[in-house]
Amino acid sequence: MTAPKLRFKEFDKKWDLKNLGDCFNLFSGYAFPSSASVDNGIKWLKIADVGIQEMTPNNLSFLPNDFKAKFPQFIVSKNDYVIALTRPILNKKLKIAKVGEFYDGALLNQRVAKIVSDNNNLDFIYSLLQKSKTVEELENSIAGTDPPNLSLNEVKGIVLGIPKVEEQTKIASFLSNVDEKITQLTQKHELLSQYKQGMMQKLFNQQIRFKADDGSEFGEWEKVKLGSLLIKHDEKTEFNNQYPVLTSSRHGIYFQKDYFAGQDVASSDTTGYNVVPYDYFTYRHMSDDLVFKFNINTICPKGIVSTLYPVFTVKDEHLNKYFLQTILNEGQEFKNFAIMQKQGGSRTYMYFSKLSELVLTIPCLEEQTKIANFLSSIDQKIDVVAQQIEQAKLWKKGLLQQMFV
Repeated sequence: MTAPKLRFKEFDKKWDLKNLGDCFNLFSGYAFPSSASVDNGIKWLKIADVGIQEMTPNNLSFLPNDFKAKFPQFIVSKNDYVIALTRPILNKKLKIAKVGEFYDGALLNQRVAKIVSDNNNLDFIYSLLQKSKTVEELENSIAGTDPPNLSLNEVKGIVLGIPKVEEQTKIASFLSNVDEKITQLTQKHELLSQYKQGMMQKLFNQQIRFKADDGSEFGEWEKVKLGSLLIKHDEKTEFNNQYPVLTSSRHGIYFQKDYFAGQDVASSDTTGYNVVPYDYFTYRHMSDDLVFKFNINTICPKGIVSTLYPVFTVKDEHLNKYFLQTILNEGQEFKNFAIMQKQGGSRTYMYFSKLSELVLTIPCLEEQTKIANFLSSIDQKIDVVAQQIEQAKLWKKGLLQQMFV
């Protein structure tokens, strides 16, 4: 017997070592035929609907309403926990989630299982299965199968410490409060993001206008050819220069591991690398889904990127950099322009020469700056909440390691 490092003071008994398979059962769903699918009816809970600690209703399916009476044993309720049985682990995390209100009353499909236990707290089992050590042992148990499939046989031999149900309930309640805090922060993040999107639409459509510092109205927005306001940066580097290698993606700009330009990272591209000075733009010139993320280097004095990433700056007397970044990443004019560039094939190419042809409708520099400052302030709030979410998740991860054996 053993005990965790961190526990509530009213409990002092050692935890019993038990086979995981003795703590719960997996009740698998039914193999409903695809021909039974209907446009409207009872929600059909499939493996794609189960994410990592959340349900992912991205592509809903439905079954006929009379299936509820025909297959009552496969109905799930909002307080049930379900787990993916095929490829159940992604990036060292288990695809397990609480059903919730949205899927309450849904029918469970095959390769998804409901977790059932008569003698243990299900909320505790849910947290226990998220523990990194548990996931590691589950992953080892299904290694070698293709595709990886989870069943009760795979969990029977895993031995873990299990407390009495009273302590299980106390732990589960505490961790549920942590999850609720993460959920609230996530909802706040989504609301701020939606607010920003709504405000950008109104600002770029000129439904909302700022005024000058003296209270006067700004003039009309004017159409400009973007190439007249951009300055292409053609500096390249040899392989022996010591600049950090950067990656520009839809998630931002960041260091590519700890690589520096040198013979050890020489690519097959004999032209070397493009240099990205601080506060300059770069972007990947090809996209499979018409999303070209324009990023500004704010992380190092000088970095380098592949020659597939054009580098440019702007004429400061005409353009606010953050305003341009926002209107390129979020504005409808660029989106329409990108669609026009797609000429068959799966990829769209946005070379700098083509970007220079884009015509944008923009205000004067002073109004650009006011818009940029306003949107930047929202971004700062979004970033703060994102950091709080990450900190809460890390805290929970630490708790899982200390509150369980």
